[in-house]
Amino acid sequence: MTSDIRICSKTNASLDEIRERLLNLNFFVQEEFQLVDIYMIDKKEEISLENFENIFSNYLLIREFVGKKSSLMLKRKETNEKGETLRHTSTNCPIVSCNDAYSLLTALGYEKLLTLNVHNIVFSNGKNEICVQDVENLGVYIKMRQNNQKINHNNGDTVEEMINILMEYDLPLDNTNFMAKKSYDMLKKIIKEK
Repeated sequence: MTSDIRICSKTNASLDEIRERLLNLNFFVQEEFQLVDIYMIDKKEEISLENFENIFSNYLLIREFVGKKSSLMLKRKETNEKGETLRHTSTNCPIVSCNDAYSLLTALGYEKLLTLNVHNIVFSNGKNEICVQDVENLGVYIKMRQNNQKINHNNGDTVEEMINILMEYDLPLDNTNFMAKKSYDMLKKIIKEK
């Protein structure tokens, strides 16, 4: 089980613009990969934006690292009254087939809420890791985790410390929201299109 604090902000800049800015700031591409996330919820769950926090406090995710591996994940989030994620935990179970996992979950009473196709590029400068996520049909998000994945350095102990570190790089971010949720934005888009 993993647990850490995460911040995420949307940008109006393109993936190429963000890449160029980070490379000019002496970051390098540490890792690049494609994710397909299928969010599964109990069929009895009310699907609405008002119920978003409840839906995403405890859900199942079928995650495919395209061309690499797949897993079934139990995700849990604890948020404060401002909607900031205080704790994010996940329990992973490797799977052989996303289709088989999907079939099993639907047989158990779950349904697909949404799917996110995400091109991820993790940048590092040896001190901080910044993940740039180009989400199909939504745009580009910039994410930072408290605990770096590949380097032994912490990005801060609080949300505020992490925001300050990210702000030092002067990236074109939505400075009003460092708790952007790709799943919320996609659910909003799906509901609007119905």
